Amino acid sequence: MTFAVPVKPYIKEFFQNSDVFGPEPINVRRNSRLGEIIAAIFSSYPLQDVDLEELAPTEILNPDYLNFTLSFPIEHRLLTDAKLTQLGKVLEVIFEFYAIAFVKGRMDVFPSLNGAAERFTHKHQISVETYTSDAVRKLVGRSQVKNDVFFNKLSVREKSNLSKVA
Repeated sequence: MTFAVPVKPYIKEFFQNSDVFGPEPINVRRNSRLGEIIAAIFSSYPLQDVDLEELAPTEILNPDYLNFTLSFPIEHRLLTDAKLTQLGKVLEVIFEFYAIAFVKGRMDVFPSLNGAAERFTHKHQISVETYTSDAVRKLVGRSQVKNDVFFNKLSVREKSNLSKVA
């Protein structure tokens, strides 16, 4: 079964990178992490009549969506627009967690947040038109604790020693 998930362009570029999932359609096995996520999202039975609408499977790859091919069955009537949007939001959260972890992990190699953010967008082949390294930097900045009580109580010497260890 092949289906398309609505995602933002930079999310699509991220997941199509060879380091993540590769080219479309993305093949998904039931026992993979992504297969578990997809099965969890589509496992609940729809309770409203509008959700029971039959959706025909499509084999045409939509360039504005991230396309998946499943190796396990899912009822076509469960592939509602709401569930596909929900899966797209989950993929966006996964992207954000990965970007934050990547950039924070590369801060030991690159002396600045900007350098690590540039490396992230370059390595994952995310075009500047869809998502910039500045957006990655802002994402990481929003994820940081503004007032770390433990760190703020340390002296300047202790902070520099701690930064050498971490």
